[in-house]
Amino acid sequence: MNKPSSALLDIKFAKIKAVTFALRPAPLQESIEALKKRLGPTPGVYSAEPAVLDFSGWNNAELNEHGVELKAYAEMLKAAGVLLVEVRGQSEALETQAEELGVRFETAEADQAEPEAELKSAPPPETPEAAITETQTADESDSTPVSHPAVPSFDNPRRTMVIDQSVRSGQKIYAQGADLIVMGQVSAGAEVIADGNVHVYGVLRGRALAGAAGDTQARIISTCFEAELVAVAGYYLTFEGGFPEENRSKPTLIHLDHGTEPAVLRLKAINIR
Repeated sequence: MNKPSSALLDIKFAKIKAVTFALRPAPLQESIEALKKRLGPTPGVYSAEPAVLDFSGWNNAELNEHGVELKAYAEMLKAAGVLLVEVRGQSEALETQAEELGVRFETAEADQAEPEAELKSAPPPETPEAAITETQTADESDSTPVSHPAVPSFDNPRRTMVIDQSVRSGQKIYAQGADLIVMGQVSAGAEVIADGNVHVYGVLRGRALAGAAGDTQARIISTCFEAELVAVAGYYLTFEGGFPEENRSKPTLIHLDHGTEPAVLRLKAINIR
């Protein structure tokens, strides 16, 4: 006897992980061009990634004034290999456009309420300072003061993902909410991505993308630099024309120079010997 279909299938609802583009009010074409510039070359930083367009900073008057058309955004994202899966805002007209495209619509108020609930329910993380205090209490039998090295504090502590092997062509590694350390080569055609910093202790021949969630302070370090593309927080460099001699096959730091407007991605030779 055949089993009923309900016994063969479970349905579960889960949130997807997607890159969110928070757009500021601007004329339609200018807004699209700014987004296209941030996406970079194709294939690029966000290829094959689901995307959310966030219009929560726009009011109805601005949406009407600038003639926002979700279809134009969706077509541009599709051409860049990015799939639009959700739109956020506070406009009924925007919601109607999203429904016509078959894209999920989320109101800005609902989106803002959820992180607060997560913060309240999560226990406070144990800090390095707390760990030192516990050690002193357990190990010291008298009140003699003991000096300890200063423990640096960070506003946004991150985890670290370590890859103990080379990354082959066609592979894609993403360290979400973390720094990424690769103990080996990143082959041509491979891609390593991190919301934090990217360290490659080997030859970097593929693509390295740091600050994928928008951290403009993120950096990329390679002990042997021969990359196809590097990017920090959406700012990118490609090397079809070759590499600067001071960086070719040498230890290199890639970072954003905030002393210019707009910011510029820089390569800096480093001495690690």
